[in-house]
Amino acid sequence: MKPFKELVKKHKKIELEINHLTKLRLNDRAFSSWEKLRTLKKEKLKLKEIVSNFIK
Repeated sequence: MKPFKELVKKHKKIELEINHLTKLRLNDRAFSSWEKLRTLKKEKLKLKEIVSNFIK
């Protein structure tokens, strides 16, 4: 059960960071922020997939 909780915790952390970056994106239009946001979203999807498979 502990690895599952760690995955969920990591997923939520990434989600908060994505929300923060999205708010910053409103003022900052640099390519680096797009790139970071894109990689975070990909990582979030991978974790979400792992968590959903863990539940099954």
